[in-house]
Amino acid sequence: MAVSFLAEALQLRNSGISADILVFSPVVTSREAELAFAQNLTLTIASPADLDRLSQAAAGSGKKNKVHLKIDTGLGRFGLNEEEAILVAKNLATLPYIYMEGIYTHAADPASPSYTSQQFRRFQQVVEKIEEAGVEIPIKHAANSAAFLKHAEMHLDAVRIGTLLSGQHPAGHFPVRLQLRDPYKYKSRIISVKTLPPGSYLGYARTFRLSRRAQIAVIPVGFNDGLGVEVGNPPAGLIDLSKKLAKVVLNYLQWQRFNLQVNIKGREFPIRGKVFMQMALIEVPTGLQLEAGDEIEVPIRKTLASASVPRIYIEP
Repeated sequence: MAVSFLAEALQLRNSGISADILVFSPVVTSREAELAFAQNLTLTIASPADLDRLSQAAAGSGKKNKVHLKIDTGLGRFGLNEEEAILVAKNLATLPYIYMEGIYTHAADPASPSYTSQQFRRFQQVVEKIEEAGVEIPIKHAANSAAFLKHAEMHLDAVRIGTLLSGQHPAGHFPVRLQLRDPYKYKSRIISVKTLPPGSYLGYARTFRLSRRAQIAVIPVGFNDGLGVEVGNPPAGLIDLSKKLAKVVLNYLQWQRFNLQVNIKGREFPIRGKVFMQMALIEVPTGLQLEAGDEIEVPIRKTLASASVPRIYIEP
């Protein structure tokens, strides 16, 4: 298993998960390193300073502890360069309480075969030089979900499929389209239903006006729960920019495909007006029998679901 941060790994341990867990983000204090090793977690070394910090914590633990080296091959985030990686690997081989179980890198632009291949060559070069120095590397990994689908040569000893596990394909065009099922559904209940006449405004700033008599269902789900939240990263290029602009325009024009839809009784109905912080308004035809308490399925951004929302796990 692998997680981004130490806090996530500790939460898994506290929940009774005893499997190996790799923490991708480097820890920044000796106390964190000591806590991680006490819980038999595998930490990342992404700088020479990390080696000093982790080796001291490992020595204090009195047992052998595992680490992975993170190599920056072109993402520009944390990670060792080639020279640092070779030096750190050699030093690790001399230490009694810590050893290098693995080494990895992360693709910056899997949609670009040429850049991804360039990154992978850099990674392989680092691996080869470390192994030529007599240091064994049991586990090598480089493929995220997109690279897993596009670059079979990057599968190596392990793969890191995050997006695919959530039932989604990563963005881009791929030679293989897996038949994925969404393992996650966010369900809630209607808290209020009222019927409004044509011409009624809905929501803040009166951004939507009813063109017909309709039922308005109020649901207790909003921005705070990840509903209607979009990633704010800048466009990757002119094509990406045009797609973002088109989506905004078509949503404004109320094209059904580009409106947020809520599932009620097996049918899709649009969210109208601006999404509130903790609520939203749904337009439903008057012919459908609705009442407070009816179950709904809401398309929230999964990674933003509040920790306070109960999780119900169902075996397939």
